[in-house]
Amino acid sequence: MMKSRIICILLLLVGVSGIYAQSLTVTGKVVDNEGLEVIGGNVTVKGKQNTGTITDINGKYTITVSDPQKDVLVFSFIGLENMEVPVKGRKQIDVTMKAASVLLDEVVAIGYATVKRKDLTGSVASVRSDDLLKVPSSDVTQALAGRMAGVQIIQTDGQPGATMSVRVRGGISITQSNEPLYIIDGFPTEDGMSSLDPADIESIDVLKDASATAIYGARGANGVVVITTKSGAKGEGKATLTFDSYVGVRTLAKRLDVLSVEEFVLADYERTLGDATDPEESMRSWQNRYGGFVDLHENYGNRKGIDWLDRTMGRTTVTQNYRVGVNGGNDKLNYNMSYGYFKDEGAMVYSGSDKHNIALSVKSEVNKRLSVTGRINFDYLKVYGAGVAGNGTNEGGSNVDAKFNKMVQILQYRPTIGIRGSDSDLLAGEDPVLSDADGNVMQNPLIAAAEEKDNKETRTLQANGGLTFKIIKGLTFRNNTGMRYQLYRRELFYGDQSIMGRRNGIYGSIRNTETGSFQTSNVLTYDKRFQKKHKVVVQLGQEFVKRWTRVLESGVSGLPTDEFILGDMSLGTPSVASSDENYDDNLLSFFARLNYDFTDKYLFSATFRADGSSKFGKNNKWGYFPAVSAAWRVGEEDFIKKLNVFPT
Repeated sequence: MMKSRIICILLLLVGVSGIYAQSLTVTGKVVDNEGLEVIGGNVTVKGKQNTGTITDINGKYTITVSDPQKDVLVFSFIGLENMEVPVKGRKQIDVTMKAASVLLDEVVAIGYATVKRKDLTGSVASVRSDDLLKVPSSDVTQALAGRMAGVQIIQTDGQPGATMSVRVRGGISITQSNEPLYIIDGFPTEDGMSSLDPADIESIDVLKDASATAIYGARGANGVVVITTKSGAKGEGKATLTFDSYVGVRTLAKRLDVLSVEEFVLADYERTLGDATDPEESMRSWQNRYGGFVDLHENYGNRKGIDWLDRTMGRTTVTQNYRVGVNGGNDKLNYNMSYGYFKDEGAMVYSGSDKHNIALSVKSEVNKRLSVTGRINFDYLKVYGAGVAGNGTNEGGSNVDAKFNKMVQILQYRPTIGIRGSDSDLLAGEDPVLSDADGNVMQNPLIAAAEEKDNKETRTLQANGGLTFKIIKGLTFRNNTGMRYQLYRRELFYGDQSIMGRRNGIYGSIRNTETGSFQTSNVLTYDKRFQKKHKVVVQLGQEFVKRWTRVLESGVSGLPTDEFILGDMSLGTPSVASSDENYDDNLLSFFARLNYDFTDKYLFSATFRADGSSKFGKNNKWGYFPAVSAAWRVGEEDFIKKLNVFPT
């Protein structure tokens, strides 16, 4: 009897412990101290390295804990203080993360000036060089993904060299661009950060709210990304040589679920019945191709067929990056030189990209009053292969991409040749069932990838310099002047085996686009502290920007052979050439800013900018952009310090 009771008690204890050991799924939302969603924040279980997740675009997360009563969630994000929250059996845990106090003395760029983070009255997010280099990438924008609250990074195309879109607090325009304004060492650029080597960047500051972006007027409506590049380290005149490299491999992490061979044949049977104008004749043709319906499972149930997704995008690709740099300097002169090479094989066959980048930056203190800076950067990017999303080609006024989109071909092209022949015959050439060049829009995806070429070359040269002159104590003058020139060349070619080539003959086109810009700005800054309690910073500035564009495009059709590709376009019938020029894109601006600080507790900022643009209407050539902001550093108040709640 006693033995039975002991067994029952043991079973009961096991059952109770099993109840408490059950796992629990916890959900919640993470925001920062401004109420903005923390995108890409890390959520882990303390002491368990293999259990973790990241917050999504809405700041939400889902994580499963094994011990709901004892486990502790750890929340972390760059620029915010880590938080540890015990689960205690809760299914939902929402968290508000605070700015890291160690960053308050950090200097950030706010447009034509720099301030300490603790003196900010607007919203500015920042990322430093060390954080950028944690993510191996040729595009700085990719390294920013998930590292800034309120900043969303979007990659619309997986093709190598595809541009990344940046959204600061979402999009505000339906018909116009939502891209922010990019400022590199005081010089605006239209290419974002694609022409920069991540290792050459010192810091990136994103101005997010209206008060922070007003200093840039109309151009800052979508936010402003301010990039500061490295100028070398002060030392004893010795140069430091560095070499960095990495090689990685990639493959598709998740593949689309498509029909099996048997399911495809069954779907084709049903389609034939539904579309046939002569059902009897159509079914005879279908049976001649695939066999009897009653034998469908026997013929195709275990048939592997051709996996077109694997054949076109299933390869393991190699990514290579190499960089060599030289930097150094002394108390008077700093310099930084670098060369980088990046090669990326695209997931799609016959696609990839090559990138070369050369940069030189110099900073010199000529004397106690005068200092100068200079930077020159050259970037060459070549992207080859048409990718999977199409290339914007039109035929007879209609968009061809909708019909010849390669992803559509990959997903819909038949995986089996039927009962007559081997499925591998489909790899050798065109499917005889789909050989109608006039009406059929389906094509072997491998042939389409090989025969449709879309090669792009971009050469970008950017040079800018600046000087700072201390007129008297507290009064300085700063000038920034720069230029940018870019040549973009795009070559489209459809070989004789492509759908376009079979319908209209071999076709090719070349489009050359030249863009250039010139910018100069002059800023007077007065920085003075009065009676230790009052600090005033006043800025007056003027800026002029001129941009121009020139486009020339020409194409030929009916080429007799694709042997020369676009090497001799005179062999074909030329189409109507098109060209475009625009030299009337000028911007003249005047701006002012006042920052006032009282006892390091009460902060006030006012900004005003006037933009005169050739893009504005005839009767409204000027736009005016005022902004006012204030901040109260509550943590400096004595009654807050006495609480001993917040870190100092």
